[in-house]
Amino acid sequence: MKNQSKIKSLILSVSFVVVFIIVFMLFSQIKNLIPEKFERYSHGIIGTIVALGTVWAFLKFEKKSFKSIGLKWEKNTLRKFALGLLVGLLLGSLMIFSQVMYSGMDISLSENYNIPSFLLWSSALIPLAFLEEIAFRSYPFIKLNKVFGLRITQIIIAILFALYHVLNGWSLGLSFLGPGIWALAYGLSAIFSDGISMPTGLHYGVNFLLALVSSQNGIEGIWTIGFPNDVSETVLKANENFGIGIQLALLVLCIIGTELYLRKKKTTANT
Repeated sequence: MKNQSKIKSLILSVSFVVVFIIVFMLFSQIKNLIPEKFERYSHGIIGTIVALGTVWAFLKFEKKSFKSIGLKWEKNTLRKFALGLLVGLLLGSLMIFSQVMYSGMDISLSENYNIPSFLLWSSALIPLAFLEEIAFRSYPFIKLNKVFGLRITQIIIAILFALYHVLNGWSLGLSFLGPGIWALAYGLSAIFSDGISMPTGLHYGVNFLLALVSSQNGIEGIWTIGFPNDVSETVLKANENFGIGIQLALLVLCIIGTELYLRKKKTTANT
């Protein structure tokens, strides 16, 4: 019976992600009717609606409510989001500046930076983060965690999250070293805060930092990071390896955090 429950939960969770991705791809065609400069907003809003709709359909199938998986507004929702945002900004800043210091890169203001414009367009990163947290850290995460426990759940969701980014055009290596590892951090914050408001804040904070120092998807950054002069392939390779090292360090921290959480949970259960 226990094995049957695990198989059922795994099938439902993977099916959920597959259905979400397929429906999202279909509804994303609506973006063609919207001015290109609103692409990030339309992508986030459409994705959020699809994610919520997919959750509703699967919960309806199981005769459950949004409340049963913690998808509800609480009085401390904004506080958790703000805490996640703060952690995301601090962690992202530490990772970016450590690489800048190691590689000897320069940070300078972009030539045509516009702070009000940046804040306006980068706000689209909130629904973009929210839709992914709904899709990966609500129904499937909770479903898997109940029968597999946190360790295996983290691995399964991280793999699904990485593959989702592969389908969005990311390379396989970048998807697993980037989103795949960050999925563990988002999962930890979800289990720690008992919801998705904190991981949404964390997710948004990290993406906000990246947008701040680079122009991407129509969001013009404020700062530019780069090498001051022509550099050798050796320096570029060392910089790349250091970046990989930072991601692997995050992976180690997430593994340690997961084990500490499980140990504390076990200790609490035995007292």
